[in-house]
Amino acid sequence: MQLFVVEEQEKIKVKFFEHNFVEAIESGIYGIYIEKNKTKKLLYVGESVFILVRCATYLYEIAKGKGYLGFTKEILNDNDITLIFELLLLESDVAVRKKQEKEIIKKRLPLLQSGNSDRVKSVEDMICELTDLLNK
Repeated sequence: MQLFVVEEQEKIKVKFFEHNFVEAIESGIYGIYIEKNKTKKLLYVGESVFILVRCATYLYEIAKGKGYLGFTKEILNDNDITLIFELLLLESDVAVRKKQEKEIIKKRLPLLQSGNSDRVKSVEDMICELTDLLNK
């Protein structure tokens, strides 16, 4: 488990493809989860030709604390939170991968996505959704 450093203090923890790091170099579908108090919630499902690179970019944007995927500086300063990146499926065919991504989104209803497509909610809505989830 890695610790995410925000403002020179160790805070949010990150599990970055903990069990399949090498496989995440390939093409496929991934999930981004948040865990707090032993409760894990799917936030986002995506697909990429280079999963590891795409998710490293997400992590970089999240670290700014400006609401990307709902993460504010306040949320990033909660050391009870673990941000988890997981490989869901390897798939090299882009058409198959995009179809499977949408099916997973429709079935699993990630918190930050609209439900039927790969589109995310507005930044304001993502911040509200994530804040509400963490305050339960």
